[in-house]
Amino acid sequence: MAQPDLSARLKELVDSRVALETKLQNETSELSDSRSQQYDDQYAALQKKLASLFKDATDDTQRITMMLEMMRILENRLVYLHNFIVDPTSDNRILAQLVTRFIDQLTRDRSTVLTKLEATYYRAVAALYSGDVSTARSGFSEACASEESDEANDIKYKSYVMLGHLSHEERDYAKAKQLHDQSLRYSSNNNVTAQALALKALNSYALGDHDEALHLFQEALQLFDGNQPFFNSYFYRNALLFCGAIYFDRRDLLNAERYYGQVRDTVEQNSYDYFDALTHLGRICYAQQKYEEAVAAFEKAAQVQRFSENEYLVDTWFWIARAYLKRNEPQQARPYLEKIAASDVKYDKKPQAVELLQKIA
Repeated sequence: MAQPDLSARLKELVDSRVALETKLQNETSELSDSRSQQYDDQYAALQKKLASLFKDATDDTQRITMMLEMMRILENRLVYLHNFIVDPTSDNRILAQLVTRFIDQLTRDRSTVLTKLEATYYRAVAALYSGDVSTARSGFSEACASEESDEANDIKYKSYVMLGHLSHEERDYAKAKQLHDQSLRYSSNNNVTAQALALKALNSYALGDHDEALHLFQEALQLFDGNQPFFNSYFYRNALLFCGAIYFDRRDLLNAERYYGQVRDTVEQNSYDYFDALTHLGRICYAQQKYEEAVAAFEKAAQVQRFSENEYLVDTWFWIARAYLKRNEPQQARPYLEKIAASDVKYDKKPQAVELLQKIA
């Protein structure tokens, strides 16, 4: 392969990676499962093309550029696409091991391609993908403690978020909350601050402090701006759902309806969150004795549910049947009660459904 041709192909791949990252950072609407998969597929394709070029490259500078790009792809997917949740596929594990060896080699060669802080952070990211949580935690902790300049505060923010996520996964919610609180010092704009507040709120909720959680989620929602970079629809949607859930549990139905209505109006109809919002809106209407509206919400939820038959769907059938019975329409309720009776899904209200079915027989 001619060297100029390889250089041109490498530049094209680098430009593609930068364009993809920029596009992802500037998403303003709900990132659907299909769009997420498209991004993932594009990143995977770039990763494979870079790996193929790497085998043909003989120039050290080009090989370093290729490895840096593959390293950034790992990090881009973790932070902007998977919301700090590792996707430990075999390909990612292999790439993470290569990245670690590459960073170690740069360190031995005293290369200035990466600063010490960058090397520490990327090594921690690679350790996560390799399944070495202990090494990852040590690396992120070292990055947080570093006195080295981090001009955009980007690395320290993400390191604190990752440490908080790891603590949350281990159910150490108090520590996770503290770490996410520390990440706020390094947030670079309103959308990033909103994300940090939403993460902190999740831990407050897990600790049982629903007042603080509600306050933090609402503060985050005031800052989220879909027209600005780094808007994260996942954390925005989560904040709406938790506000709705907290108000619903308090029987503050008007406020619960407001938040669940926003979820219904913003998420894709084939998502579980859409189903969740509709079923809660149905229950709110039922409690308000708006049985016709309750039926409409529940039936819509049942229609859009794309998952296999489960307890949530069966429960929705029961709510539909009850709403029809409240409207004195037993023949409309019958098919739903029959489906519950025939279902193999374990459902604690099944005896009640069977009893109601016998009464209207």
